[in-house]
Amino acid sequence: MDTKKEFDCLEKSCRIYSKSIDIEGDYQESLPAYLDDIYRVVKCTSNSYVTSADINFNEVRIYGKCCIQITYYNESSRLCFADFEEDFSKTFSLDNLTDSSFVRAVICDKYTNFRVINQRRIDIHTMAVLGVSVYDKVKCPSLRYLESSKLKTQTLDTADVIGAYIDKIDFDEEVTLPADSKAVGRIISSTSNPSVTDVKVIKDKALVKVNLNTTVLYTADSEEEDIEKAEYNFALSKIIDINGLTDDDVVIADVTPGSIFFKVKGSANEQASLINVFGDLSVVLTVIRRSECDLVVDGYALGTSSQCEYTDFTVNTNGRLISENRSVDVTLPFNTEISEIKDLSLKLKTPVFKNGSAAVTLDAVAIIKNDSGLSSVSATADVEIRLDSADDAIISVGIENYDYTLSSDGNVNVRLNLNVNAFCFDESETPVLADMTLGEEVPKQHTLTVYFGKENEKVWDIAKMFLSDENEIIKENALGGDTLDSSRVLIIPKA
Repeated sequence: MDTKKEFDCLEKSCRIYSKSIDIEGDYQESLPAYLDDIYRVVKCTSNSYVTSADINFNEVRIYGKCCIQITYYNESSRLCFADFEEDFSKTFSLDNLTDSSFVRAVICDKYTNFRVINQRRIDIHTMAVLGVSVYDKVKCPSLRYLESSKLKTQTLDTADVIGAYIDKIDFDEEVTLPADSKAVGRIISSTSNPSVTDVKVIKDKALVKVNLNTTVLYTADSEEEDIEKAEYNFALSKIIDINGLTDDDVVIADVTPGSIFFKVKGSANEQASLINVFGDLSVVLTVIRRSECDLVVDGYALGTSSQCEYTDFTVNTNGRLISENRSVDVTLPFNTEISEIKDLSLKLKTPVFKNGSAAVTLDAVAIIKNDSGLSSVSATADVEIRLDSADDAIISVGIENYDYTLSSDGNVNVRLNLNVNAFCFDESETPVLADMTLGEEVPKQHTLTVYFGKENEKVWDIAKMFLSDENEIIKENALGGDTLDSSRVLIIPKA
């Protein structure tokens, strides 16, 4: 006689590919006609960001932009500024991807080198590191029902990364310098640090709130051409549409500067005292869904011998969200004599989760003043942000603001105020019952059997051993749960 049997196919979104890819750029930039010639470069930096990432027919395609800024002296020893924008792309193939696959891509700059070719042209070499994670549905067969058998079900709270999306926040802000400030001559450098302050999730939408801290270095419109600095904070937000998003989903937003521009404007009295800041921020959204997963982990047949087949199924469990502000003290070893710092630009690289902490590198570029005028120096420092003991995490760390002091030994001591958002989880590999084959009937046993149970022994294992019923054993022996709290004699009822 055929035995009725039914199966399930368990599935989850799993990271199947993860790699850091170097993105090199060699650009030949020519100054626009309205800019002065290059006499000496003071500072050259780049900012890379991802504009889109998708998968089509097993091909992963990632596109982005590299924004380059240079501060330089012209032949008259006046400071000037120029910026350029270049596109980049990366394509590679992965086999056996399904229609459910998606890619999460973040990027951080590694270094920027330059070479002045002539007064109108500069060659720039950039290196950035692209962090790519590809997710896809992983399936696992599981037995759901077998006639005349007992199946053991285990319920786990799971947390899966179900999607990654790239968007941008456009902004256009106008700021006014204090009344006692000198008129703006030329903007010569800028720094922008966005940090996520809040993410609110409702059906099909995510509201992302961002604090943008912007520092502008400019020359005063005077004969002396004094160097001034202005700092501003903007509260920005955007509602981003994400089809299928539910109220209970968690969204981690990673925000980086996109293409940001500065323009000097005149006020009502025609004095150049207004600065227009506009452009966009790049937003990478990672969606995590928490749910309950019922797994059939074991089974046996009543009155019949059986053979079980198991398959390991990996799930993310114990998901927890961390969203808080942290203050961190960092020492930057510039290893050079500094008499005065005119500006300090800071940038965090993509955090890496390691041993319960977010390990991140802080890159710093300082415009300093010495006897020869302005020049720039760079330094790096490692920052460790303790999060939680976990197997993995999706992390976003942003600089809300910072201050610094120059020490007597030439180092710069920085106090960072960070916004930290992370979703931590553990990885649990659980054997699930893939199939069970029935054998011959076993001889009829006595009505009652006595068994000497051991402390911490599972009642299920005892029931399976004697082909009895777990609930009947608990009832017959007045047990308080499904695990023996002490060694004792048990009566095993006939199934």
